Amino acid sequence: MLERIYIEATRSSPHVECDPASLVLRFVGESYPENTFQFYRPLIAWLDRALAEEADQTVTLDVALSYLNTGSIKSMMDMLDRLDEAHQDGRPVMVLWRCDAENERIVELAQELLEDLSLPHEIRTE
Repeated sequence: MLERIYIEATRSSPHVECDPASLVLRFVGESYPENTFQFYRPLIAWLDRALAEEADQTVTLDVALSYLNTGSIKSMMDMLDRLDEAHQDGRPVMVLWRCDAENERIVELAQELLEDLSLPHEIRTE
């Protein structure tokens, strides 16, 4: 059974919600935690469990990050690769990446991370 994960944002880490009812993994804020691997490990594990347990419901990665450091980008790539593999195996998945229209760097990053993947995604500038 998937558990709900809720992490309040800090100065260097994003607000995170992992909702087992909707199968949405949401990131909001900025991501440059001191130990990126330690921060993202339980979130990647949650995603792996969501992809393994629920076969019919869409698993959604909802990203609204205005800044990611190198370690956070690597962790995000790991999650996107897992979602892309699941999509190729017939699993319903979706990525929604919300960007501030004035933050060209984050729009470009989202485009770069998603361009080689086959999964359904939307980059929404707001």
